[in-house]
Parts: sequence; C-alpha cells; structure tokens
Amino acid sequence: MPIGPFESEVLRLLSANRNPESFIGGATVLNQEPNSPRTSEDIDIFHDNELSLQKSVEHDQHTLEQNGFHVNVVFSRPSFHRANVSKGTDSTKMEWVHDSAFRFFPVESDDFMGFRLNFWDAATNKALAGVGRAYIRDYIDLIHLHGNHLSLGSLIWAAAGKDPGLSPDFMCSALMRTHHYNALDYESLKFAQPADPFKLKKIWLEAIQDAKELFDLLIDLDAPYGCFFLDKNGVPQTPTAETLSDLQPHYGSLRGCWPRIVEDEC
Repeated sequence: MPIGPFESEVLRLLSANRNPESFIGGATVLNQEPNSPRTSEDIDIFHDNELSLQKSVEHDQHTLEQNGFHVNVVFSRPSFHRANVSKGTDSTKMEWVHDSAFRFFPVESDDFMGFRLNFWDAATNKALAGVGRAYIRDYIDLIHLHGNHLSLGSLIWAAAGKDPGLSPDFMCSALMRTHHYNALDYESLKFAQPADPFKLKKIWLEAIQDAKELFDLLIDLDAPYGCFFLDKNGVPQTPTAETLSDLQPHYGSLRGCWPRIVEDEC
C-alpha cells in the first residue's frame, strides 16, 4: 500500500522545501512501494543540525498555512518539533528531527519528496528503532523488509555499525524480547491486506533464528563488522560461506558515500 493520499498531498507541497540538509526519512521512505504492507500515517523530516531544523520548521509551516492547512504545534525543542497538520477532515502528524549525519549512503533527490534518506539507511534505522521501542509498525516493517528486500540478520549486522554501543546479538535478543502484539495492536494499523498474526509470528521467529545463524557464520569467517555486503551492482546481499568473498563490505561514514565497485582484471 503506498503512502496515504493526504500525506502524499503534504509531501508534494513541501517537496520544494527539501534539500540535502532537510530530507524525508522514516517509514515514509520504506512504504513508497505499491506492495508496502501498511500506510505510513505520519511524515518525518530529518536534519543534520539544529539550525537547518529550525529553518525547515519555519519554512514548512509558512508553506502549509499559505496553502490552507492548519498547523497545530504540540511539542517544540531545538532538536525535535512535532505538529499536527490538518485540512478539512484530514490530518497527519509531522515531525522535524535532528538525526545523526552518519549514514551508509548519501541523501538522494526524489521527484516526489524533493530529497529523502536512502532506502537502506531508512531500513537500518528501522532495525535500530525496533530495538528501543515496542511499536507494532516496526515489527510489520521489519518483517516486510526481511521478506522482500534483505534478511533481518543482514540489516541488524549493518545497523550495529551505526551505534557502537550495540552488538548484533544484543539487538537480536532485544527484538525477540520486545515485539509481542495482540488483536488491538493490529487494529491500530491500516494494512493493505488483512494481516495474519500467526503467519507473521512464524516469519518473525524464523527471521530471528536465521539472524543468529548468520552472526555465527560471519564471526567464524572473521567477516567485517557493522557493514552491508554489496554485490557487483552495489546492492546489499545476505552473505553465505560461498558468496562472502565475492561481496564488498560497505561501511557508514559522515553523510554517507556511494560504493565504488572494482572488479579484478585477469
């Protein structure tokens, strides 16, 4: 399910305000695809410093109000600003946040959003978020990423490189311990298709087990830590004992960088 219609309207309106210092992040980036399992019902705008955040808040609020939207500020701090944005009977939550500039890939231009966080950075952020909080939306998004993009273990292995205080094993244990949901939790989300809690739990438990086995393998092979493993096209892959030597480790850096894939010449 793509982004909700009201959120899409807001994103298009504010796209001209986005730049490499003020860009869309969060689940909005992950749920752009038509096969996304749920609608993202809020908008997160990331900033590398507090000055750009403050400028962004002022510019965005002015743009919204000039176009007939009502902006109700509910929380404001130098590093975090939250508002409810409404027009008629429609509304959404918007957050302007100061986030670390340490990324795997650079911020990207986007025809729809203006500028956005790279998909893989949004995915690793989702893994980190899932460790620190018990929200069903993180659970659903991580299961979708595992089944459609990259294994949960590979996302955790890379995400641990963004926080030196975390290890893949600790993250895996935290995810396993934290994410348990009832029927009311499922009713709180807008799903593209009816969700099957039993099927999702089975996938989740298998993903956690696969992740633990991957960590054991990578440790045994003395593999690089806290990185993605990219194929010759620069796409993250889940390594195996047979493929690890053919994959290139890609690490995070300040503001991120694009990988340079060099093939050996025979």
